[in-house]
Amino acid sequence: MLIRSLRSFLALHRYGTVVAAAENVHLSQAAVSVQLKNIEEELGVQLFVRTKRSLEFTSAGHQLVGLAEQIVTIYEEMKTLGSGKAAAGTFTLGVINSALSGMLPRFLRQITKQNPFLEIKIVAGLCRELVSQVDRGTLDAAIVIEPPLNFPTILSVHHLYSEPFALITSADTPFDGVMSMLKSDIPYIAFEPSSWTGQMIEEYRVNSGVLSRPAMALNSLSAIAGVVEQGFGVSVVPLISGATWHRNPQLRVVRIPDFSRPISLIARKTHHRHSITAALLSSFNADFAEEFRGEALTG
Repeated sequence: MLIRSLRSFLALHRYGTVVAAAENVHLSQAAVSVQLKNIEEELGVQLFVRTKRSLEFTSAGHQLVGLAEQIVTIYEEMKTLGSGKAAAGTFTLGVINSALSGMLPRFLRQITKQNPFLEIKIVAGLCRELVSQVDRGTLDAAIVIEPPLNFPTILSVHHLYSEPFALITSADTPFDGVMSMLKSDIPYIAFEPSSWTGQMIEEYRVNSGVLSRPAMALNSLSAIAGVVEQGFGVSVVPLISGATWHRNPQLRVVRIPDFSRPISLIARKTHHRHSITAALLSSFNADFAEEFRGEALTG
């Protein structure tokens, strides 16, 4: 069947090898190879350059990717006729690592309950990587920190909510105001400097006149909280909506006024899965927006 062959074709494009594609579509390598050959014969065009080790996509092969995605999506939606559910098929969603520790998993569970014919595959990662993958088409959409203004992208950006930043110290560390703590001799624990969040925090410190260098840098909010709890220093971190680590009684959490990071859903403007992206946004705004924003306000 053509649809099955197109699924194998798309799996090859996404995973890079016939071995990985065959594993993804649950077929043998030989079966996938036959499917790919049949597509070429049916269309009368060479889609691959075959080498000893791999299949390289020709220009026509790359052109077929977008069309194949549309055909498979339309087919999946046709299968749901009469079900009352518009969202169907497989949707690959990138999510920043920190968001997975908050209320987001509950939101995703509700989406799948509302759309039983929709399979959402989650890919966790760093913002810059996820945005690039959406740009390349290897992800359908991603929930990330809104890209900086100087980041080159033509993606559509849909704001979801904002997460405030806070200064955290151990509960028994004497407190004398946010700026006093940041400018004191107490060691500063930085959030991963190469990340967009880390860059936002460092810019805030510099603009506030803090000149000291971090004593250490960690890429895990829970790890930072653990180090700070033991009295090894202070840090500035985002208050993740729904997370529990910042409610630890061994920590002092002081929200910083007028300093937050915007969390957004990004997608390609011309993406053929626009209807599913719209369904995600609609469900979030209807059922979760107030809760997320309320959590952000209360910290």
